[in-house]
Amino acid sequence: MVNSIERLRKLFSKYSIDYYVVPSTDEFLGEWVPDYNDRLRYITRFTCSSGVAVISREGKNYFFTDGRYLLQAKKQLDKSFVIKDLEKEKFTSWMIETLKKGEKVGLDPKLHNVTQIDNVIKNSDKSNLVFTDENLIDAIWQDRPLKSLTDIFTYNFNYAGEIPENKLKIVSSFLKEKGVESVVLSNPESICWLLNIRGNDLEFTPIVLCYAIVSKNGPVKLFLSHKPSNETNKYLKDNNVQIFTPNQFQKEISKLSGKVCINKNTSFWIASNLRDYVVEEDPCLLPKACKNKIEINGAIQAHIKDGTAMQECLDWLHANLGKKKITELSLSEKLLEFRQKQKGFFSPSFQSIVGFKDNGAIIHHKATKENHKEIKGNGLLLIDSGGQYFEGTTDITRTIAIGKPTAEQIHNFTLVLKGHIKVLSAVFPESFTGADLDKLAREDLKKEGKDYAHGTGHGVGSFLSVHEGPQSISSKGVVKLQPGMILSIEPGFYKEGEYGIRIESLAYVKKAKKSGYLEFVVLTKVPIDEKLVDFNLLTPQEKEWLQEYN
Repeated sequence: MVNSIERLRKLFSKYSIDYYVVPSTDEFLGEWVPDYNDRLRYITRFTCSSGVAVISREGKNYFFTDGRYLLQAKKQLDKSFVIKDLEKEKFTSWMIETLKKGEKVGLDPKLHNVTQIDNVIKNSDKSNLVFTDENLIDAIWQDRPLKSLTDIFTYNFNYAGEIPENKLKIVSSFLKEKGVESVVLSNPESICWLLNIRGNDLEFTPIVLCYAIVSKNGPVKLFLSHKPSNETNKYLKDNNVQIFTPNQFQKEISKLSGKVCINKNTSFWIASNLRDYVVEEDPCLLPKACKNKIEINGAIQAHIKDGTAMQECLDWLHANLGKKKITELSLSEKLLEFRQKQKGFFSPSFQSIVGFKDNGAIIHHKATKENHKEIKGNGLLLIDSGGQYFEGTTDITRTIAIGKPTAEQIHNFTLVLKGHIKVLSAVFPESFTGADLDKLAREDLKKEGKDYAHGTGHGVGSFLSVHEGPQSISSKGVVKLQPGMILSIEPGFYKEGEYGIRIESLAYVKKAKKSGYLEFVVLTKVPIDEKLVDFNLLTPQEKEWLQEYN
């Protein structure tokens, strides 16, 4: 890593810069990137999905990540990095407040969204920013993984529940309402949802990395590196889609006339190539989040399959503890084996998080050959995992008692469980956002001065990303919850150096019997470990909920 940073610094003189920013994103600005675009990992060896490194010409470097990954960053980064909590200080705020007069920061304009850059320009000296015409990591990356192109396939109506023609009508209505001529879609998940296509360009998310332009009149222009099969090509043509290469994208967006719509997570590079644009929400975001009946039924089926695989794995674990060596890594591999037996399984929905004892306190711990524990003796085992099935996407966390848990562990687990039950059993007004429910999940923990450094829940796609917006259950969850949305409910508690607790189930939102109110229907089908429950702390209603659920 030191050598790669030193090679990077040698390019600073070429662009007269004092810092270079390396985000975890690629040009599609999604949460996950393919190996060949994982520039942050190359320059820092940081293996998680959210972070920004600022490499300086000399002296200290800076690394920004959120609460899920702070412990991981402390373990993986060398001492040249000052680690900062993104929840308390964004890297853009650091730039605005810290840069001295004359200091310049190099950026790849394709890897930063228009909102971030506009904020920096608005609040600081524009001359501080240098947009490089090459990505400096790419220029020094030795032994870079090769780009691999996967097949595109159509996503059957029996799973999608809606045809592209009707989805395009939603986008067309949006364009008319906003008074714009076209929209540039830069989120591959939105495009795959809109056109009912899928791929395997990311390890855990079945999408095609692509851009699209949708106009009020005329065909959809789809920009991708792939060469679709004759069957897929015909399908796209029948749905009024024209295929272009990525090299044609800049030319096509630069000649768009009239007002063009982009969203706040569109790259600054795309915005700078448009003649006239407005920033609005991605028109696919909300309709994609509100699942139709076929998608909900698919999610139910996917969770039955996933619950079967998870329970079989837990049964195997308890049957073999003490009889054979089981590690975090081997248990993760065994869980995958059980999922692979399920019909319609496509891939994991993310790399499984299996953390025993103090590794469980690392919120998104990833076991490796070099860093994994054997599961034996007494301790808490946290398993956070999920699957991609053609019917839907799953995500589940269960914390299991290995051996005899301590009174403290039982107490804290029960506090987390109370928050989990409160959210899942809530009947709440249609005006509620995720922020309202986030408070409910933390209530019992906060009474004892305890909390957790992550949101309570995120949206989940239908055979798409396991992390989907715009809905979330967190202090920043400002979107009203609506019927059909699928969310995780995952409060937790982490004692650094000792153990971690998280209970996560997925649920969908539906209308309650009481007019103007909503409620959750639980999707996840895996029991909660009652060895970790202090029933004296539960209300009669909470006891009843747990008994019925288990």
